[in-house]
Amino acid sequence: MDRSFQNAQNPSLALAVKDFFDLTDRPAARTLPGPHNPRDFAERLFAYEALDAAPQGQIEEKPEPYSLQWFLDIENQRHSKHARWIPRLLEFAKHAGENLLGLGHGLGTDWVQYARHGAKVLVCTPSSSQLELIRRNFQVRGLPGRFVHAAPDRLPLENASIDVACISSLWHGIDDPQGVADEVLRVLKPGGKVLVVTPARFDVDFWFHTVFFWYRWVAQKPSEETGRRGFSGRQLRKLFGRFVEHRLHKRQLRRPEVPQVWRWLPLPLLARLMGRVLILKAFKPLSVRL
Repeated sequence: MDRSFQNAQNPSLALAVKDFFDLTDRPAARTLPGPHNPRDFAERLFAYEALDAAPQGQIEEKPEPYSLQWFLDIENQRHSKHARWIPRLLEFAKHAGENLLGLGHGLGTDWVQYARHGAKVLVCTPSSSQLELIRRNFQVRGLPGRFVHAAPDRLPLENASIDVACISSLWHGIDDPQGVADEVLRVLKPGGKVLVVTPARFDVDFWFHTVFFWYRWVAQKPSEETGRRGFSGRQLRKLFGRFVEHRLHKRQLRRPEVPQVWRWLPLPLLARLMGRVLILKAFKPLSVRL
């Protein structure tokens, strides 16, 4: 691969890196160096997509940013190390031959797995430049996909044309979440499934500051506010209230993130109580009227 972020041979991809973090819900997005320091930016982008909360910094012989091996390393860390629950709960291997809509932000690391298993993947994101990063992730793997620049509440898709919709990292900056849920309902076929991945409102940070409320008074500096849009299970069910057979899961927690007083508890139990991510599965009713 050429050094596309250190020259002008791929300006659309360079622009994608510039505005990628403007679309995410991490506070680091407002402080990261831009493409003027492309390798440092790529390392931070790698850590974000790989769900690595504490990146170890530069290592020797690291893959060239945005190469096939770089994307594969992100996939390995995301699905085999930091979030092993993703392949099972997002059902990568269950939708061969189906039309799958990937809606949201990221590098498409999850969505390429559906394509690998035979799904017909269509990706929609409101950032045309970010779409180039996702397109590249598919292209370097030789996987087919359709890529559409569109607002999530105004999808240029026909009614009842999608079998499965996977929504990930979407809600930050969305003014009308209900409009997005209604639009997903419109494009899904009757009986179609929606998979929603979103930050949890009642995560480990919420419970820490609720139980140990005096910590913020004695801490040397105030805790950072992420500014993300977190949902409770009730809010997420209400948002997708026109769907049926709701199933809700909470995941994504590491033992070092848990206060010492709770660390003796089994980590799977802690993740279900105070994990950072909510996953909703639901179906469009067979009898829904558009």
